[in-house]
Amino acid sequence: MDLLFATTNPGKLRELRRLVADLPVRVVSPEGLGRPPPDVEEDGTTFLANAEKKASAWARWSGLHALADDSGLCVDALGGAPGVLSARWSGVDPALVSSRDERNNEKLLRSLCGLEDARRGAEYRAALSLARPDGSIVASVTGVCRGRIGREARGAGGFGYDPLFIPIPQPPESPSPDRPVQESARARTMAELADAQKDALSHRGDAFRRLLPVLAAFANARNP
Repeated sequence: MDLLFATTNPGKLRELRRLVADLPVRVVSPEGLGRPPPDVEEDGTTFLANAEKKASAWARWSGLHALADDSGLCVDALGGAPGVLSARWSGVDPALVSSRDERNNEKLLRSLCGLEDARRGAEYRAALSLARPDGSIVASVTGVCRGRIGREARGAGGFGYDPLFIPIPQPPESPSPDRPVQESARARTMAELADAQKDALSHRGDAFRRLLPVLAAFANARNP
C-alpha cells in the first residue's frame, strides 16, 4: 500500500516513518511526487478538524491514501494556548521559519515566567486522519501526552516544544555507569529521550496506536 504523509514538517515525517515501520506500506513523502503540495489553510478550531481537512485535500491532490497529522501543545495556565496555533504562535513570517521552534519556546518561557512547577501543567495533543484517494475520510483518532513545562530548554532531539516539555510519567531509563546519579534521576524533556522512548509515550504515538488496526487492515488487504 502506498501511503502519503501529508506534511512538510521533517520532524513529523521522521516520527511517522518510525511508527509505520512494521506495516506493509510504502511511505510516500511530498518530495517524492515531484510537484508542489496543496497549500491547505489550517483554519479549524480543533486539531481533528485540521487533520481531516489536510488528509482529504492531500489525498485528492495525490490520488493516494493520505495520512495527516495536526498536533500541538495546550498549557493549563494559558487556558489551553497555544493549542491549534502551536506551530505559528510566535508569527508566520516565512523568512523566520528556520528559527520558529526557538522563538516559540522563548515565548512559552516568558509566558510562564515565575510560575511554580505545580502550575506549569500541559499536554501535547495530536489528531491523525486517514483519507481515501477520493478525499473521503476512513478514520480519525486523537492522542494525548500529559506533562509539564520545564524552566529551560534541554535536549537535542525532537522538535517543536520538545526541549521544554517534560512528560509525566517518565519512561524507564537504562542505568549507565557514565551518567552521574543526579543527572539520571532528573526529569527528562521529550528532546532528551531516545526515539523509542518518545514514540512509546508521545501524543502522536498514542494516536497512531489507535489508528493502527485500520491502517493494518488497509495495507494487508492490498498485500494478500
